[in-house]
Amino acid sequence: MKLINKLALLALLGMTLTACKQDTVKPEDPTDKPEVIETDDTDNLTTYMFNGQSFKDICCDPEDLNNAESLLSQRIIKFAYDQSTVEAEYQDLINIHARYLSANPTAKMVLEGHADERGTPEYNLALGERRGQSVANLMKAQGASDSQISVVSFGEEKPVALCNDESCWSENRRVRIVYTAK
Repeated sequence: MKLINKLALLALLGMTLTACKQDTVKPEDPTDKPEVIETDDTDNLTTYMFNGQSFKDICCDPEDLNNAESLLSQRIIKFAYDQSTVEAEYQDLINIHARYLSANPTAKMVLEGHADERGTPEYNLALGERRGQSVANLMKAQGASDSQISVVSFGEEKPVALCNDESCWSENRRVRIVYTAK
């Protein structure tokens, strides 16, 4: 009789545990992987143009980093809401900075990832990190060295625009390129 009671109790306990079990749904991987187009031409950056000049003509002199007419002086890459995929309009900018790093092995940069104020602080830190990594991956695919690029996320902590509408939020969704060595 005691054995039957123990088995019944064990069965009841087992049913209770399985009835309370929640189905866990694995969330989709939020990491957006940048699209990388591979080519056989290792000098393909010379085919990109900016203001009528090829990248080869405008790239790779440290003086260009501070020349307002150079693409290298542009250091902000903006993102759509809740996205870490680099938009096509920033591809040339990323390519020229990657080319600069490739041509200047002692150059180093920090990619600062930022988010707007919407979302939790933890989520925004992770989103800023994903944005920085997306830019870093594209630069590495274009010849920049892993040792030349580091990524840091500030999440929503360092906004450049302070208001509560889309115009401000879009300014805060960005990766900022900061050269630490030329």
